[in-house]
Amino acid sequence: MEHRWPKSLHSQVEAVFHSIRSIRRSKADSNSGVRSFGVWTVYRVESHKFADFMIANGIKSLLAADEVAVQMDEYLQHKLDYYVLNRKSRQTLETTLSALGKLAYAINNYAKWRKLAVEPLNVEEIRMGYYAKSKQLLPKSSRGFSNRAYPDPMRLIARLPNQTFQLQACLQYEGGMRAEGVGAPANKRLKNPLTASSLRGVANDPVTGAQVGVVASIEKGGKETDHYVSVATYRRLEKYLGMYGKLESSYSEYVKAINTAAVATGQHVAGRGSHGLKHCFVQERYRECVMHGLTHEQALQQASLEASHFRMSETLTYTRG
Repeated sequence: MEHRWPKSLHSQVEAVFHSIRSIRRSKADSNSGVRSFGVWTVYRVESHKFADFMIANGIKSLLAADEVAVQMDEYLQHKLDYYVLNRKSRQTLETTLSALGKLAYAINNYAKWRKLAVEPLNVEEIRMGYYAKSKQLLPKSSRGFSNRAYPDPMRLIARLPNQTFQLQACLQYEGGMRAEGVGAPANKRLKNPLTASSLRGVANDPVTGAQVGVVASIEKGGKETDHYVSVATYRRLEKYLGMYGKLESSYSEYVKAINTAAVATGQHVAGRGSHGLKHCFVQERYRECVMHGLTHEQALQQASLEASHFRMSETLTYTRG
């Protein structure tokens, strides 16, 4: 059958992204596809913005590798100049860089799948160059703090108003889970409670050798991860699930309670929220790994695995505090 390539750049973006759409599929089934609907949406939006830029410059096909590479270089320079002039953080630029990297992968994957005789698009050097530039020219965050972790997480947890929120916060702090992993997803349509199937028993910590409770959660991109928590917290969760069947709450109410507790304990800074507990976990787990003989890279890798990060570089933003 003759290949029918869409005429408009926006339709081409949709076509190539659908070649890597892997929503709800496991990492084993689709190692390089986009499995998270949220990430899928953000990457497509960013790629369509790039398409608008190319359309304004007369580009008509994503399969013209040399032209697309030149356009991407110009587009990223334009974005960088704008952020420097307006004193923006590099977070949004990094999202764009990730999205355009996935777009390039999608284009090449589409061409391979369709067996098209076209030159592959190689923009890795361009993207890495702008990663380096952004680190030199832009602040990491526009937030008013350099460390998102709470100074005294235990005091904050103790001020939470009920056992549900306290248990969720303990799991985030001790096990490195996201809010969606403890039954409080930000997406109101997503139901992801912790149930008895999440309880994996008591085992030895792979780093310290101490006894820990193992709790499995499904988080970003449908990825299941084992998290290690204290035996006391594990038994509390076990008892809670025996009584109520599942651990879940409203995300907005949970975050509101955390912010209220943060104000009451003198730890509130806009933007910390529930994710600040995950930052506490990563920083403490990294130090614990180093204290038990792991190298810097090994400690980062272990903390990254337990925090359910897709890239070890993501963990560096947590440990910089």
